[in-house]
Amino acid sequence: MIDFSRTTQQQNVYYLTPENPDFSRYYLAVREKEDRILSDYEVRQLPYIKRYEWEFREKSTERFIQYISDKNKSLKILDIGCGNGWFSNKIAKISETIQIIGLDINREELEQAARIFKTKNLYFVYADIFKVSTKLEAQFDIITLNGAIQYFEDFKGFITLLQTFLKPNGEIHIIDSPFYKTASVADAKERTKEYYTEIGVPEMAENYFHHDEKLIAEFDLLYKYRWNIIHKILGKKDSPFSWYRFTKK
Repeated sequence: MIDFSRTTQQQNVYYLTPENPDFSRYYLAVREKEDRILSDYEVRQLPYIKRYEWEFREKSTERFIQYISDKNKSLKILDIGCGNGWFSNKIAKISETIQIIGLDINREELEQAARIFKTKNLYFVYADIFKVSTKLEAQFDIITLNGAIQYFEDFKGFITLLQTFLKPNGEIHIIDSPFYKTASVADAKERTKEYYTEIGVPEMAENYFHHDEKLIAEFDLLYKYRWNIIHKILGKKDSPFSWYRFTKK
């Protein structure tokens, strides 16, 4: 694990690379326009709040927490795109034998995470993932990308990089993230561009990427979303996204 005693710290957030506010500026502007800036109280309750998509994320969170619990062993986990830290904290609560790093490039959300979640086996880190490879090499049993893969342009290159951070038999998990049929990618890009232009943050369209489902063809499928009319009638809600796992050989 990283030697945090020798790492720059501000507001209980550890900095592995200098701050670059460009992406955060657009991301937070969108969140503000959407009224999705959450209070500390709301973040503590996640994903169990009745706002926006959160009701759909309860089941996916519970499935993953059970998956980690069933392993019943010490693990080192890297949660990339951790934002306000709610998911990282859920994992850290499973067992004190799990060490987890929540990593992001959004300083404001990281500071909120560090302020709210004070667990001794949980660290919040600011880092450009493409500039810290030597510090993270072969350290992790599991890497999670929960609702974050759409912010990385080169999917194949990114997954190749993440493999260097894994121990042998380490795993990458992609949760609550959209993938598109080949014929739908162009339309999805156009809808995204129109949406961000409409809310007044057109720059965000250049930071949101639409990945073809062919890219995850060799991943294990741990959960497949299937629309169910009975569930709709009964009001049951679940994630509209599948859950994928890559295992390093």
